[in-house]
Amino acid sequence: MSDASSKRWDLPNAPTAHTLPRDVPTAVAKVLVNRGVDTAEKLRLLLDPPQQLPYNPQRMAGMDRAVGRLHQALNQGEKVGIFGDFDVDGVTGTAILGEGLGELGISVLPYLPHRVEEGHGLSGAAIQYLVGQGVSLIITVDTGVTAVTEVAEARRLGADVIITDHHVPQPELPDAVATIDPNLPGCSYPFAGLCGAGLAFKLMQGMYQFLGQPWNPALLELAALGTIADLVPLVDENRFLVQQGLIELSQTQRPGLLALFQRSRVDPKHLDTETISFQVSPRLNSAGRMGHAEDSYRLLTTRSTSEGDMLADSLDQLNRTRREASDKALDIAFGQIEQKYSAGPLPPILFVGDPGIVPGVAGLVAGRLAETYRRPAVAMSMSMEDGKVVASGRSIPQFDIEEAFGSAQHLLVKYGGHSQAAGFTVTREQLPQVISVLSEVAERELADCDLRPALKIDAEVNLEEFSQDALHWLSQLEPFGQANPRPLFLSRGLEVLESRTMGSTSQHVKLLVSQEGKVMTALAFNQAQGWPQGASHLDLAYTINADWWHGVKSDNLKVVDVRPANG
Repeated sequence: MSDASSKRWDLPNAPTAHTLPRDVPTAVAKVLVNRGVDTAEKLRLLLDPPQQLPYNPQRMAGMDRAVGRLHQALNQGEKVGIFGDFDVDGVTGTAILGEGLGELGISVLPYLPHRVEEGHGLSGAAIQYLVGQGVSLIITVDTGVTAVTEVAEARRLGADVIITDHHVPQPELPDAVATIDPNLPGCSYPFAGLCGAGLAFKLMQGMYQFLGQPWNPALLELAALGTIADLVPLVDENRFLVQQGLIELSQTQRPGLLALFQRSRVDPKHLDTETISFQVSPRLNSAGRMGHAEDSYRLLTTRSTSEGDMLADSLDQLNRTRREASDKALDIAFGQIEQKYSAGPLPPILFVGDPGIVPGVAGLVAGRLAETYRRPAVAMSMSMEDGKVVASGRSIPQFDIEEAFGSAQHLLVKYGGHSQAAGFTVTREQLPQVISVLSEVAERELADCDLRPALKIDAEVNLEEFSQDALHWLSQLEPFGQANPRPLFLSRGLEVLESRTMGSTSQHVKLLVSQEGKVMTALAFNQAQGWPQGASHLDLAYTINADWWHGVKSDNLKVVDVRPANG
């Protein structure tokens, strides 16, 4: 089996001439030029885009019909059902619509499906429940663009449907009053990268604009949470939503979020995308993974401090349960990979399955495998009592896993997702054939790809280049995320002044390193095993991260990979 820890370092091209402003520090200029920002004008467009954001929602296909139908519901006192997905994107989008419509006086009924009992997507049972509760208009969030049968059922029962979804539509569209999806053929909206929460925000922006009323800036808190969690590109309008949303989150008045920040040991004044991704989103997601997503919805929307505290405690406990289940499932998954492929090379797509991989953590397992082995991976929960297997897949940029699942759709009960994250349900009897089909697709499409894990270095620098001015300039490139990752630096020959392990199982390494008189702290999380012990000098690939402790900021190296110097 190939060594998953042996990463290829893809070094940047040799520095080229640029016309960036002279006050841009050298380390920052290297990053910008490597990312194609090599003139003063390109830098200005990055930091201060000329277009007015957020964009006019009326530029979105279907927005006029959706707003018109909502206005009818407002005038006629109709009850509106909101059907959202159970992940953070779906929950925050549902909350955006619930709050936005509720503040207009529209009666709303949110519905979030149970991950295990109902699964992804709009269902006939959910429609029947909503209609039975007096709902005459259903709005979907982060789902629905392929729900032809379900929307037809809603229409048969007398309910209209507005679809908001960012997934790629099929040739046949549901018979909805309006479908708001920037991926629709012919849609001329200037940015197609919005997530479900982003589209829910656009619908509320459109409704309030139609009524001539200002929308509540607190909706941006929810839009930012969903956008960060869904790993959509943090460029263009998404960059605006996250930048402004982080400002709103820093002064949020939501009791549930304040309680969750406290449990997460997060200072809202110093929130960034990584804090949301690693501290807040997992807790919000834990309800949908290990319990019911309704708890996350209630935490986001409650106005009660006591209820917020109770729900934050519940999500914190669910997150601990999720971590325990994840650790168990990861041990199983890596054990299966080691057992299957110890004698030979890894295949282009990995499959693991076990009753110990519960549906709520299967996606996390697949993601870790794809990240570790740099190839698509599918993790399957084999514990279903009805004879069905629920699978989650995660991929790499060179392989569209949702499209691959589509090649086996004739064998599947259902499937769906994105190019990099998708899932399917299949009967046990059909599973071997599905694995065969997907393996053939991966063999064909990845035949010429170098699947060794790789790190794309943005700039090779000396530590002395990180002046306070340079660190300030780097912060101007935030928010970091998909399509705008935190810059990855390489420094060679760093002298190790101090080194020790830390963590409950000594799984982390903390270092004090020096280069030409500049001393900095380096933190290597979950890298103690395999660390080059005893090396006096190291080559480090790392990002620069700000840590806050009792209101004091320190900038540290977050180690991504390490090699002995000259090794």
